[in-house]
Amino acid sequence: CIVHRASFLISTKTTTTPSSHISPSNIMKEKKIVFIHLDLGIGGAENLIINLALASLPPPQDDNIQSSTKNEELESLNAKVLIYTTHCSQTHCFSEVKIPTGILSSSVAIVGSFLPSTICGGGHALCSSLRILYASYKAYQDHPDADLFVLDVLPTSIPLLTTWLKCTGGVLFYCHFPDKLLTRDTVNGVPVENGNQGVLSSVKRYYRGILDFIEESTMRYADLVLVNSNFTRQEVQRVFPSLEEELEEENLKILYPPIDLTKFVVPNFDEKMLQKQNPIVSLNRFERKKNVGILLHAYALLRSNLRSEKPEVHIPPLIIAGGYDPRNIENVQHLLELKALASKLQIMDKVQFQPNVADTQRSYLLKNALCVVYTPNREHFGIVPIESMYAGSPVIAVNSGGPKETILDGKTGFLVENDDVAFMEAMKKLVCNVSLAVDMGKNGHEYVREKFGMEKFRLSWCKMVMEALKRGGVRKRRERESGGGYDVGVRFVGYMMEATIALIVAWVITVVLRLFGVVGDESSVVGEVRAFFSKEKVADEL
Repeated sequence: CIVHRASFLISTKTTTTPSSHISPSNIMKEKKIVFIHLDLGIGGAENLIINLALASLPPPQDDNIQSSTKNEELESLNAKVLIYTTHCSQTHCFSEVKIPTGILSSSVAIVGSFLPSTICGGGHALCSSLRILYASYKAYQDHPDADLFVLDVLPTSIPLLTTWLKCTGGVLFYCHFPDKLLTRDTVNGVPVENGNQGVLSSVKRYYRGILDFIEESTMRYADLVLVNSNFTRQEVQRVFPSLEEELEEENLKILYPPIDLTKFVVPNFDEKMLQKQNPIVSLNRFERKKNVGILLHAYALLRSNLRSEKPEVHIPPLIIAGGYDPRNIENVQHLLELKALASKLQIMDKVQFQPNVADTQRSYLLKNALCVVYTPNREHFGIVPIESMYAGSPVIAVNSGGPKETILDGKTGFLVENDDVAFMEAMKKLVCNVSLAVDMGKNGHEYVREKFGMEKFRLSWCKMVMEALKRGGVRKRRERESGGGYDVGVRFVGYMMEATIALIVAWVITVVLRLFGVVGDESSVVGEVRAFFSKEKVADEL
């Protein structure tokens, strides 16, 4: 088959100056950067987009950055930032985008809110693809002069920008994790039994196969691809074999998400040592893949174990908090499931559920926790462990995925196997030895301050932006040299993608029209169009 070599691969083979040798002050002046994100709610992906936007602005004067780090590179960041999204609820978003006080609130543009997020409770990935296509088109329509378009979550609309609309700016894609590995029958890429068999299962595999093909095909069109961890990079390379050459290390760069240290109060370890009611805290979105149920089982085991072995030890309460969107069916269902499990384990009176916590409450919980238990298995990166360690709380997490790159086992927390006994044993060590928890908290605070602060992230992001701009320029020069077009292989891939997307759109419209009785069960959009042009009724089952 004909395979297009990505523009960002070609650009690296041209004779250019490495990004590390380019002075940021020569490029990053009065640039316009447009971010495109599906749903600007509360989560790790949204937090990353906000931090990328903040890092694109000039650093604030009160950023508490040491004078030694305020160099020419740091001061050179000066871009106009815009964020395009299809949804941003003022009751479920970060403070930076809340109207009117958020520093980025005036930069947010909500487009395509009329587009559905699901079709009768299904087709979420398909609807997301259509929404990101529309948001990208509107972003380009409003800002065709943008220097850089930054997309995340889904790469579906990248060819729209680079090939069909021929944007003059660079296009950067931030891959949190392959969407191919985030389906309902997997947990971060690990298949789970869902009981679906027969025709429905076959249709779903075909449907998912089309979307996976589109994801793999469109990612290659980006000028630069970033990932959030080495684990994610390995997974991208594993599940997208056709991109193996394009997505070598030099073309698939790691940019670890940061935390804004100014949002957190510096922990008081002396005070924490004296407190007797420091809770065990879990902070996650209320989603099944976050694996929070294992913590409830471990906590029940902990209470039973300590009551029998060490009755004199005070057992701290458990607080389960996190992002909660009442529009999200899974959020609503899973919160009820966790409460039911707590009741079944007879620990409901010892567990507090705090959905949709505000930033101030989030910081308070992380600062005052005896420890933070982070339960997701094969998590892509995980911003919660970073925030927890800076807040002075040790972290217990599954020994897999991103946490293996951020938690120092035995020094800033514990990495354990994905079972309730292992979690129970780790919690028991800290509950029975508060001074150990405090010492680990001190280690974690210093570790995060040095490695994951905004000032270091801002410098890294500046270099990535320059790299994307450089590669975007190479892409445009190649287009001009080839008379404004690509080779036959690229055109073929583009036409196939256009046809695939058109068929998917036609199928969605057909389903909706049948649902509301506008067309019969034997009719379809394709059939009606053919009938119109042929002047006769043509039944065509899409």
